[in-house]
Amino acid sequence: MSSVKEIQSVRNACRVFEAISQMQPVGVSDLARTIDIDKSAVHRLAVTLHSAGWLERTEDGRWTVSPTILATIRASATTTLATDVRHLVEAARDQSGETAMLVVPEGNRLMIVDAAESRQTLRVSVTVGTEMLARTSSALRAIAAHLPADELGPWRMVDSDLTDASLAKIRRRGWAQNDGEGYDGTRAVGAALLRGDDVPVAALVICAPSTRFQPERAQEHGALVARLAESWTGR
Repeated sequence: MSSVKEIQSVRNACRVFEAISQMQPVGVSDLARTIDIDKSAVHRLAVTLHSAGWLERTEDGRWTVSPTILATIRASATTTLATDVRHLVEAARDQSGETAMLVVPEGNRLMIVDAAESRQTLRVSVTVGTEMLARTSSALRAIAAHLPADELGPWRMVDSDLTDASLAKIRRRGWAQNDGEGYDGTRAVGAALLRGDDVPVAALVICAPSTRFQPERAQEHGALVARLAESWTGR
């Protein structure tokens, strides 16, 4: 155990921030009772976190986490995830010979956060950091198959094929397919990366020109992304 003493005020600030993130919007009195810290101290800590841009205050005086810091946390988490699964993206590319990518949901969008392009002359090229067309995408279908029912509504407005039956089929086989429905001349398969609590955090996708990615290759490439996704140690 480290002999360096912790700074109690910083530890308390962390407790305040964690509690607000779980209870927001929340007033100082309820917050102080929950974390068992003096009300005046909680107020000072919240004001300090607000000045730092970590918290926002509602019109009725309650506290919420700042969207700015949430965006920073999400960006950091995405960068960490991309680094952690880079070897899987490269393995998907190397074993299939086709372009592979890592796709994460951000709000109501899908973002390409990493990619390993095929080494073949005719290939699908993607730009990391850009939005993926969600409608009919194998990434959306793979992720949606593992979402709780109350989170499916908005995505079903994007892709009408996200039926209970189709999502159950994706869960059974472990991968989803886009059979040339999104971009002309391409096909794709994707599998969800699941946390330990089975919440989907991203999708591993293989995409190729349809002239080379014939329908009969879907099972082969689908099994590949499913196997790689299952091997992720972040589960």
